[in-house]
Amino acid sequence: MPFVFIVFISCSGPDKPADTDNTADSTDILEPETVMEQPDTVLFWTVDIEQKVKTRVYKDTMTITEPQSIVNGINSIYPSIRLEFLKLSGDTVYAHIDSSFTFANDMGSFGASEYISTVVLNLTMLPGINYVNLDFPEGSHATPGVFAKTSYTGYKERED
Repeated sequence: MPFVFIVFISCSGPDKPADTDNTADSTDILEPETVMEQPDTVLFWTVDIEQKVKTRVYKDTMTITEPQSIVNGINSIYPSIRLEFLKLSGDTVYAHIDSSFTFANDMGSFGASEYISTVVLNLTMLPGINYVNLDFPEGSHATPGVFAKTSYTGYKERED
């Protein structure tokens, strides 16, 4: 029987010079890309329609592009009214108010107007958005429709 002799040599010798070839191959490890996730709850403004003042509560350090983040922010301050994001189309956000009886009947005209202005002022902070189409059953204090960003240009800005 032939005898097979296998020799294991350790790599304890001096380091070889760095490879100067700059071409990458598929075995090269790529640096991870930094991805900044958007917050899941954002509210830019609180609104006082009596004084026609909007108070900034979130100063954007990044551009918010997700309507759902803003819807979550609105729902956090109006928990009895559930705003639901439906879609974006052109310069319009489409949303539905799930529990509209409370919103359209129980809050009074003042409360319903303040809610609508909060929704419109916050959602139109999204880049390129000028309108909010709110869908809900009509009530005694609120009517569904399309609400424009320009309707609130007279509001004074205040920082919290």
